[in-house]
Amino acid sequence: MEVSKNLVRCCFFYDFKVGLSVAASSSGICQALGDRTVNECIARHCLKIFRSGDLSLCDELSSGRPYALDYKALPAAIQEDNSLTCGEFAK
Repeated sequence: MEVSKNLVRCCFFYDFKVGLSVAASSSGICQALGDRTVNECIARHCLKIFRSGDLSLCDELSSGRPYALDYKALPAAIQEDNSLTCGEFAK
């Protein structure tokens, strides 16, 4: 079963509010949602964010360059600029 990050974050928020430890929180979430849902490192990070005062339940956009690829425009771009393919090296 695929578990959303927002669901896991809500579980961590609840555990934070009731005062569970990192180990108890990650153990409980794994017991409820699956053995490999989270680990203690993820729990520690998430609970640290809540302790710092950031109580938002939505993931913030990560910093760094956004990944965007227009799959519909890609074939036209390749046709327009043949150097984008390996065809040049095969000759």
